[in-house]
Amino acid sequence: MQASHISNTSLTTPNTVLMVRPSRFRPNEQTAKDNSFQKSFAMSQVVMKKMSESASNEFDEMVRTLQKNGVTVEVFNTENEDTPDAVFPNNWLSTHTNGLLVTYPMYCENRRNERRDDIVSYLQKHYDVAQTTDLSYLEKDNLIVEGTGAMVIDHESKLAYVCLSQRASEKAVTVACKLIGLTPVFFSAFDANGTAVYHTNVMMSVGSDFAIVATSMIKDCDRPLVLSTLKESGKTVIEINEAQVNAFAGNCLELLNKRGKRLLLISQTAFNSLDETQLALLPNDLTLLPITVPTIEMGGGSVRCMVAGIHLQRKVVDSKVNETSRPSPQTRIRLVKEGDLEGLLALAQAASPGMTTFPPDRLTLNTKLKRSINEEQKLYKKERPDYLLFVLEDIHSGELVGTSAIFGELGKDDSFYSYKREKVTQRNNALGVQYTHDVLHLSHHFEGYAEVASLFLLPQYRKDFNGKLLTKVRYLFMGLHQNVFPKNVMADLRGYVDEEGRSPFWNALGSHFFPMTYAEADLYGAVNGNQFIADLMPKLPLYVNMLPDDAQHAIGKPHNDGRPAMALLEKEGFKFTNYIDIFDGAPSMEAEVATLKTVQTTKQMNVEIVQNVTEGRLMLVATLNQPFYAMMAEVNEQGEIAVISQQTARALNLSSGDTILLSDI
Repeated sequence: MQASHISNTSLTTPNTVLMVRPSRFRPNEQTAKDNSFQKSFAMSQVVMKKMSESASNEFDEMVRTLQKNGVTVEVFNTENEDTPDAVFPNNWLSTHTNGLLVTYPMYCENRRNERRDDIVSYLQKHYDVAQTTDLSYLEKDNLIVEGTGAMVIDHESKLAYVCLSQRASEKAVTVACKLIGLTPVFFSAFDANGTAVYHTNVMMSVGSDFAIVATSMIKDCDRPLVLSTLKESGKTVIEINEAQVNAFAGNCLELLNKRGKRLLLISQTAFNSLDETQLALLPNDLTLLPITVPTIEMGGGSVRCMVAGIHLQRKVVDSKVNETSRPSPQTRIRLVKEGDLEGLLALAQAASPGMTTFPPDRLTLNTKLKRSINEEQKLYKKERPDYLLFVLEDIHSGELVGTSAIFGELGKDDSFYSYKREKVTQRNNALGVQYTHDVLHLSHHFEGYAEVASLFLLPQYRKDFNGKLLTKVRYLFMGLHQNVFPKNVMADLRGYVDEEGRSPFWNALGSHFFPMTYAEADLYGAVNGNQFIADLMPKLPLYVNMLPDDAQHAIGKPHNDGRPAMALLEKEGFKFTNYIDIFDGAPSMEAEVATLKTVQTTKQMNVEIVQNVTEGRLMLVATLNQPFYAMMAEVNEQGEIAVISQQTARALNLSSGDTILLSDI
């Protein structure tokens, strides 16, 4: 690769992108007329559903890959089911270093529905947007310019390369370029069949110091202008052929990560099409980021089309104000799904050590993920699920930020052990002596109970009632399905550790019977089950007064970080009945599901949707039907009607007239 001498900024080369998760994805029948890259064929409903699922999985994996490589991703869910191309937001939205935000006129009618006021509002709220201009009025005169699909922008040189087509009329492009402050470079380009290239960004990508372009497809009379302009602006031209264009080799984008390192976003299909000579011409400080999106590529676009670069400065929010303000719907709860493994692993690593039911082990977490997905189906057959895993996701970034879980029935597949602390009295009348001792009995008391477990929340999200949301959603869910869940539920807490992170209870007891550390025993049990406890733990009662003082004081005492969780459990209706964890001595709490505060306050109401809710109060809102979503949101109760905002409705996939669940917090 060649050397680079370009000094990039996060504005001209963005380190933040906007993406829209697909819903009901399919090749758009309206765009197929002029998009030769699109694969069109008759599909059954089954095939279409599988295609949509595959597209969603590819999207989620792409988001994770970008985040893993230090790129900030603002993720939005598709609002309208009749927008199969919503996954390509760069066609209707662009942002610019001067603070300008532009929305564009679209060629096909169903693509015009992709423009979203809520996305524009979000960017205005969180970024320094100096001016917002909507060019969609040009549609009435059939003047079209489909954003950075039509215009490949060189932000540093203030140039826009434009292949003229039905998606890029000269008049509309001229209006857009004048507004943004760009000089257009117009040309025509055709494939071997004489069909005009519909979007410039499928055949051309311009980076800081390089350009990937299918020069052979450009009309002979236009080619010298394009090449000379690229070279005058300091670009090394990497020529690709039409076959490589069809493999989306031109549909790539230069990005920066948070450390200022340059990345080239490119699909795996495109990367595979490039030869060694072409790759060698790329700058040597440019890291290629191939991403697999074959299903989405059937829709006629690839990874560049899937991102809208954010060339804006993010606003600095006063943390004190942020902490005291009422939360807006930024997070929501859902059940885990395919594609969540990497996010789960990151959370488990952040939570470790201490969360026994959620170890940072890829194989174990993958098993839990698949188990939850399979067990979810039992609910709809009125059968008891053995395990359900909930995740809290940031609505805009798509990042998983918290977890909680329900075990449907303890002891069904693997014995569940606790210690019961109780008193025993011994006396001898001849000596006139009587002693009362505390003893620990190995117990299976909680077998047959449901368990709420795996509660974890990233520190930066421990605000805006997110902790309550993760906690309470499990009670609401069990209350909704009381016919399948056990009558009783328990919760284990983390046990007390000293200032050096040592567990006095484990050191005094478990360490003598297990050839491993406390953390290793925790992990081993989570991965391999609890048979080793039955095999190695003493069966006879243990006298508490024979343990060291620090171990005695640790019995039934939660971890310092677990005191708020214990208080929340007690407020909910849980009680400590002298059962403790066998490893760290933590208190085990129990309750009847029907008596839980969340269950008792949950009600069903029909929905009315308005733009903004006034005079509402913050409540836990959840969907009654599949898929299950829940969040904290402002609700205005008007008789039998619950009034919620459009933003909340979109996050929960609700329409007016739908029935929801409401619970006080």
